Amino acid sequence: MLDIVIICVGKIDKQYWKSAYQEYYQRLQNNAKVKVHIIDEINLDKNINVNLKLESEKINDLLFKYTDYQSFLLDLTGQLISSEELAEMIIKNQNYYQGKLLFIIGGSNGVSQELKNNQKIKKLAFGRITLLHQLAQVILLEQLYRALQIINHKPYHK
Repeated sequence: MLDIVIICVGKIDKQYWKSAYQEYYQRLQNNAKVKVHIIDEINLDKNINVNLKLESEKINDLLFKYTDYQSFLLDLTGQLISSEELAEMIIKNQNYYQGKLLFIIGGSNGVSQELKNNQKIKKLAFGRITLLHQLAQVILLEQLYRALQIINHKPYHK
């Protein structure tokens, strides 16, 4: 069974996103253990970089707990992947990381450059469009579910 950790900056505050999120979260439970860490967005300083640095420190604290996980940052500049490629990545992860996956979704201001430059974290993109961080959380869960359906030869993904 996959062990998936998702670190999100900013919580989902709209009921329609919460409903979609819960739907895919529940669907994933059959094939994966999913743990979600929500980090509150920090807006203490008018300088966005200061806020991002503080958020980054919280993300790094969590990353320290999950050093044996393969880590991914959802980022516009990341590698563009299809659902099938995500499924292949999960299969490879099971061979090298025992099914331990960690995903990071930044908040409305993104993430710090330090986090983007971390060589241990692979950057992925679901497209070159900017998504609300709340919507990105829903899309990540849906894509993970879709990838597992592909791996298990289920018809959902078509």
